[in-house]
Amino acid sequence: MLREEFQQRIAKEYRYAVTKMQEVTQLANKLFYFSVFFGEAQRVLNWEWNTDLALIHMVTQQVHTQINTTMQMPGIAQTLPIDWTILFDKLTQVASDLATYFEKTENEGSKEELYRILGHFAEIAYAVSGNGSYLYEKGALKL
Repeated sequence: MLREEFQQRIAKEYRYAVTKMQEVTQLANKLFYFSVFFGEAQRVLNWEWNTDLALIHMVTQQVHTQINTTMQMPGIAQTLPIDWTILFDKLTQVASDLATYFEKTENEGSKEELYRILGHFAEIAYAVSGNGSYLYEKGALKL
């Protein structure tokens, strides 16, 4: 996937962000530390282009944007049938899965595993959209 030095750098930064997400209690702080995921991907892309890393950047940035936008909309965040604690617990777990993916040796992490992780991120972002929260409420979308 990436040169070993970049893979190790990402693994270290992602694991640090996950640890901080687990330590803090304020949801806004958890989201702040989650921003490391697209920020670090972008920094590494400046040194080595990689389509998987570009996909990670785009997906994690969209997750951050969707959650942040929804949380800041007056009255909307409170009316969604989403348990924000559960959502952020899931976000932290999936972030940890991505950190673990990068902690593996180069040949251990498969594209299938990466796409499964990115799919879980997409579910989290979709859950806080209008239609996503409707599907969550109906039980069709599970976190």
